[in-house]
Amino acid sequence: MEKIINKTLKVLIIDDDDVSNFIYRKVIENCNFAKKIDDFQRAQQALQYLIDNLGNFEDFPDLIFLDINMPIMNGWEFLEEYISRVWPQLPKRSVLCMLSSSVYKEDIGRAESYEQIDEYISKPLTKDHIRMIVKKYFNIELIRDN
Repeated sequence: MEKIINKTLKVLIIDDDDVSNFIYRKVIENCNFAKKIDDFQRAQQALQYLIDNLGNFEDFPDLIFLDINMPIMNGWEFLEEYISRVWPQLPKRSVLCMLSSSVYKEDIGRAESYEQIDEYISKPLTKDHIRMIVKKYFNIELIRDN
């Protein structure tokens, strides 16, 4: 288990697979840095949640994990809506990590073309991914328990 003195970050997971959401939530909880974790299986619901919380600095996520392949509204479609409806009004900058099982160079290249995407992570989300992200973007060093 990871230790940190003060849980500070708010995390949002957007993935249509409830098993993945459960596992990612557990991985994040075990890393012990998040004070709040929300997850949505539908990108539209997550988008509405973000829109509803634009004026709420306290509840707006610091870190967003976004799956690419989802029904109805996929990760790319979510991203376009996020850029047009959320990005211009952000109460604070969220770190956005694209999660995908895709290893297609086209997806990776497309993700790298968006300034709003900070990381492209191949599934599954692991503690090593979390350690790298919180250190790189939030200057939080997770301490390992032996």
